[in-house]
Amino acid sequence: MAKAKSRSKRAAGSKVKRRKRRGSRVHHKVKKDPNAPKRPLSAFFWFSKEFRSKIKSEISDGGVTEVAKELGKRWAKMDEKAKAKYVSLADKDKERYERESAGYKGKKSKVMKSKSKMRKPSKKMESEHE
Repeated sequence: MAKAKSRSKRAAGSKVKRRKRRGSRVHHKVKKDPNAPKRPLSAFFWFSKEFRSKIKSEISDGGVTEVAKELGKRWAKMDEKAKAKYVSLADKDKERYERESAGYKGKKSKVMKSKSKMRKPSKKMESEHE
């Protein structure tokens, strides 16, 4: 009973503030590079890309979730021969991504190396060398 009373003292919906631990780091979301290659689409996404408009017209009053459910049902019912077309598209897209990302990573590492060469030593480092 005592535990129930202590819980009721706190107002419903109130938030408890917690102190940060010493030395804890704040993680920031890393911004994506707009020049980075786009990730490859899966076979299901290639299928969805083709059939989404057809299903939308069939389910005129349905929303996004209904269309997505119907796409999932149709994909699950498809035989392997019919899926092969979309699997091959996904494989080609994956190869494209690997080519582009290899070139992109090569360019990125060259830029990083050139930037590191251009850096000036900090004042602290200069005083250590003297």
